[in-house]
Amino acid sequence: MKLQGKAYKFILLLLVAAFLLGTRYSQRIMNDFRKDNNLTHTEPVENLPPTLALTTVVLGGFRGLIANVLWVRAMEMQDDGKFFEMAQLGDWITKLQPHADHVWRVTAWNMSYNISVKFDGIKTPQVRWHWVRRGIELIRDQGLDYNPHSAHLYHELAWHFQHKVGHNLDDAHRFYKLAWCTEMMNDPGPDGRSGTEDDIFEGGVIGGRRDGYLDLLDPQTDADRHRLKRLTEVFNMTPEKMKAVDDLWGPLEWRLPDAHAIYWAQQGIDDVTTRFDEDGDGVLNTEEEAAAGGDFLKLRRVIYQALQQACMQGRLIAKPPTFQYGWNVDLVPRANESYEKQMEVKRQEDAASNTDTGLAEHMSTGHKNFLRSAVYFLYVYNRKAEAAKWYEYMLDLYPTSIPVPGLSLDEYCVSRVQEDAGETDHNQTKAVIGGLLLEAFQYAAVGEDDQFVGYKSLAIQLRNRFQKEIGISTNRVGLPPFEEMERLVLEDLFRPNSPLMHPVLLEQLRLVLKLSEEYGKDLEPFPDPQQPVQGPEPESVSAPDEN
Repeated sequence: MKLQGKAYKFILLLLVAAFLLGTRYSQRIMNDFRKDNNLTHTEPVENLPPTLALTTVVLGGFRGLIANVLWVRAMEMQDDGKFFEMAQLGDWITKLQPHADHVWRVTAWNMSYNISVKFDGIKTPQVRWHWVRRGIELIRDQGLDYNPHSAHLYHELAWHFQHKVGHNLDDAHRFYKLAWCTEMMNDPGPDGRSGTEDDIFEGGVIGGRRDGYLDLLDPQTDADRHRLKRLTEVFNMTPEKMKAVDDLWGPLEWRLPDAHAIYWAQQGIDDVTTRFDEDGDGVLNTEEEAAAGGDFLKLRRVIYQALQQACMQGRLIAKPPTFQYGWNVDLVPRANESYEKQMEVKRQEDAASNTDTGLAEHMSTGHKNFLRSAVYFLYVYNRKAEAAKWYEYMLDLYPTSIPVPGLSLDEYCVSRVQEDAGETDHNQTKAVIGGLLLEAFQYAAVGEDDQFVGYKSLAIQLRNRFQKEIGISTNRVGLPPFEEMERLVLEDLFRPNSPLMHPVLLEQLRLVLKLSEEYGKDLEPFPDPQQPVQGPEPESVSAPDEN
């Protein structure tokens, strides 16, 4: 007897429903198995428009074809200046082809460099920071998760910290540094949002010390365990790797962006060296560099460029919300070491490959310019013994580094002051003014009033000339009021344990300036650059194997 009618159709519907449920159940088990055994390279793509979602399901294995079509469209949008639309397409492409590292790089760059500048850097810097931060997080939290061995992505992430956040070419660069410092120092509290009433000040992953990560090497309290969890899960960093980088290139100020540029560049260098140094000599020849996929030389360049930048702005002077940062000439030996090491490595690589790329000599030009500035800034900050040592080293290595042969240290540095009077570099000019004020206070302490007035007058003139030269760019790279700059230098002198002036001279300066006995005692102690980094031996800083 044949089944027909409504009963027949009802049974068919029940069978279809049962098969669909069974398929869904078996597919879920299969997806979990593939995920657990690393048998899948792509994740289900969510939030696609209906037409694209349907096309993706129908074509299945042709996801790469869809991604290529979207990529062509994204490049057309870039040419047309449609950066917001391009960001959405980039999001879809990264989900369709997550192992194409160039898509992550372009999408992050678009957010940080194209979309962010659509907003006013003076009136709404927080909106710019939102997009810059998204670019950083896209590479750090997703791109490197799918591509843990991409030298390109390590370099792009390090470049974001060195250039976009660390440099002063963006109208909102100071806000970026302030926002990053705040994230490092403060915990957003239970609500997960910074700037609200439940924020835990100086309870962030770094806290109130430049080396606050040391507390996380062996956390003893619930608060420290929470900080460690946030460091590893939110920022994808570990205290062991931070210590390894600090031992190699520090002491770094981890509340400022240059330290993070160095951190991510070093992770890329370690990963590439671990995987492609076949003979284990720590040097990559030309063929090994090519096999690594590129950007290895750029990673090394980030190290010495970020260290040089940190010499100019790598010390946190005042914490948020006042937030002041400035020179850190204590990093001069480390920056010099980074140049020497990278040049020597490149020479060894050329020798191993029996080639002469000339890159080591190209680096030496940057090294020479760095030494010229280092000697000058050590001199103007009254560290003349160190300046003399580096001046002799510079002349031995680069005899043509001074404009006229036979110049004494004093003559060379006076010529640099005159040269810098016409410079418009924000960090360099601020450092020169700070050094001139330090010299002025030194003369005031010993009763040399004429020299005190002269150095202070020169500092005022230098600031006024700088403000005039930059013109309409005052909001972006303008200097603080002179009175504020003078106050910050004076506070540095009177910080507890400050090495900038002998205690006897400091007491004489207090009397000359008619300061109270309590002045400076409530300021944060001056950091000791010679204090060794303590803690257990770091774990290996190389990235884990793909397996």
